[in-house]
Amino acid sequence: MSNILIIDDNPEILETNMSHLTDEGFIVTPADTGKKALAHLNENQYDCIVMDIMLPDTNGFALCNAARKITAAPIIFLSCLDSPDDKVKGLMIGGDDYITKPYSLKELAARIHVHLRRERSGTQQHITFGMCRIDKLKKMIHTPEKEVFLSQKEFELFLLLFENPGRMFSKVELLEALWPDGTDIGTVAVHILKLRRKLEFAKGFIGTIDNDYRHGYCLSRPDKEEAD
Repeated sequence: MSNILIIDDNPEILETNMSHLTDEGFIVTPADTGKKALAHLNENQYDCIVMDIMLPDTNGFALCNAARKITAAPIIFLSCLDSPDDKVKGLMIGGDDYITKPYSLKELAARIHVHLRRERSGTQQHITFGMCRIDKLKKMIHTPEKEVFLSQKEFELFLLLFENPGRMFSKVELLEALWPDGTDIGTVAVHILKLRRKLEFAKGFIGTIDNDYRHGYCLSRPDKEEAD
């Protein structure tokens, strides 16, 4: 059974959501403040988080940012704020979905099932590495201080190096892996340079891209690393 954390300061909405999701077979934990929600997150593991934005002691955007330092579980915003800017903000700071009130309880349950199925199928959207969060879908690298978006090829290059720390890749190997249709070998060096510049802020979390003139490039992790 999946564990769901629901955060909303409206007792009627909280009770209604809990009742429906419990009937759907979920184990549901309620929280009516951001403080209580963070306490739950620090003590327990949840498979999905559903949170309102308007809370008495904080707002959902700040809470999402704080939660992302603790968990990579899917976060679904459930809010009466329906402007495009609010939706974009919620997704950009680490949310996975955004549902506006009023909403269908069946839709809420269906959205949760979709995110859980995606996680279980091995297509996990997020990787947490210490205080660093890597969003595969958005191609975003996020730390507590800053975040950056990568192009498709930059992200593919980063992920290849990140998932093989310490392994040296030659330019030819990178070219064949990422540009199978062929391109100039200089393209590799150009993308490495761009990637280094973009990831400079996160080197204390994910490491640095080192190069050896004869052998190629590798990602050297920090001396002290914390992987989740």
